[in-house]
Amino acid sequence: MEKINLKDYAENFVDIYNDIQETFPKAVLHQAFICKFSSNEYIVRFDEDIQHLFLLLDGRAKIYIVHENGKRALIQFLKKDDFIGELSLIEVEKNLKDVVAINDCTCLAVPLASSKEHLLNDNLFLHNLSKYLGDKLLKRTDHYTAMQDYEFKNRLAKYILQIENDGCFQEKHTETAEYVGVSYRHLLYTLNQFHEDGLLEKKGRKYFIINKEKLERLSSKKD
Repeated sequence: MEKINLKDYAENFVDIYNDIQETFPKAVLHQAFICKFSSNEYIVRFDEDIQHLFLLLDGRAKIYIVHENGKRALIQFLKKDDFIGELSLIEVEKNLKDVVAINDCTCLAVPLASSKEHLLNDNLFLHNLSKYLGDKLLKRTDHYTAMQDYEFKNRLAKYILQIENDGCFQEKHTETAEYVGVSYRHLLYTLNQFHEDGLLEKKGRKYFIINKEKLERLSSKKD
C-alpha cells in the first residue's frame, strides 16, 4: 500500500477532492490520507482489525466472505464511490470480510479510532451513508434475483465485464461457478462457447476479451 498526503492529492484532483469534502465532515479530513493498492492486493483482511473507513476513488475491488472452514465466497463487487468498512463504523459487523483490489485502486482512508465520534454525530454524513447502505442492499438483491431470471450466458457475460482487468479475465473457475450459480462443467462449456462465438480468446489459463461490445450486449439481455 502506498500512502499519499491528502493535500498533495487535492492539488491534482480538484473535482474528486471537492466530492470528498461534500461526503465527509471537515473535522475528519485533516486526519485522512490517500492510499493506493495494486491489483490483487488486500485492502482489508478478514482476520485483521479494520483501522480505517475507506472510500474508493478509483478502481474496482471485490468482497469475499470467509467461512469457518476457511472457504471464501465472492459476494459483491465495489467500484468508484463505494465505502469499505462502513458496517464496522456503525458496529453491525463483527466478522470482517476480505476486500481485494481487482485492478489498481485509489482510496481515501479515514482513521476510525479518531474519527468515529465525528462521523456518527454528523447528520449529513449519516443521511448519505443510509442512502448508500440501502442502495448496496438493493444491488445484492438484484444479483440474486438475476440468478433466477437471466440465462447463464447473460450472467457470465456481466460477471466477466465486472471482473476483467485490462481486457483479461483470469479468475478461478471454481469461484466463478459459485458466484454465478452453475456447475463447473457448465461454466467451462459456456466459456468455450464464448471462445467459438468470437467473444473471448483463450491463452493458457487466461481469457482475453476480443469483442467487448458484443459481450456488453449479451450481459444486458434476458434471452
